Amino acid sequence: MDFTEQEIFALDRSITPARMGAYRAAAAGDPGRARELYLRDRRLAGAFLADLGLLEVALRNAMNRQLALRWEDTWYHNREMPLDDRSLAALSRAWAQVPGERTPGRVVSSCMLGFWRGLLDRGDHVGRPPRRARCDYEVLWRGVLDRAFPGGRAISQVDAARWNRDYAHGVVSRVNDLRNRVAHHEPLVNGFPLSGQRRRLSVGEAAADCLRLAGMPDRDLESVLRRTSTVPRILNQSPQSS
Repeated sequence: MDFTEQEIFALDRSITPARMGAYRAAAAGDPGRARELYLRDRRLAGAFLADLGLLEVALRNAMNRQLALRWEDTWYHNREMPLDDRSLAALSRAWAQVPGERTPGRVVSSCMLGFWRGLLDRGDHVGRPPRRARCDYEVLWRGVLDRAFPGGRAISQVDAARWNRDYAHGVVSRVNDLRNRVAHHEPLVNGFPLSGQRRRLSVGEAAADCLRLAGMPDRDLESVLRRTSTVPRILNQSPQSS
């Protein structure tokens, strides 16, 4: 892509040297290629956000359906549903952000992706000493949230992995890290770090996780994502042609 001198100045002024450092390193110091990599990253982030919008809604609806079957539509009020302090805090934040009447649909849609990811974790603690107790989320998983993912077993078998809560949590966690990365406009050119881990995830691996997450609640949704996502096209194009 050819830029005018004024456009180059404008682009360089809009990006801090620290942020451009990752792109200059990836471009072996070539400033023109660094700019192309930066703009390609922005297009890639936009493509991922479009996919994540589909995935986040599908995930929360699938999980909400099973929670509602077990604890009714207002499961968030039901004290019999085990929730640790982290999940309760996230639920309270969502509750406070609901505009107008707090209908089940509005409450559920206000819960962030991190809340649903947390329900697939092992569970932490609830309460304060001396009544502080461990909250085991296997109770949430077995016979409840596992039913939100009818395609999960087939997806895990492709990876030669066991289908269980840990597998589901791993996929959703990595997609959540991707969401946070692109939502905060952080570089993707060298992949991104995973929360609580030393490894980095490449954008290709992140795209594969999006397909996994699409297929876990509905294998046909994976087909929809394959047909509509523009992420593969951007990944397969050179920065100059994308």
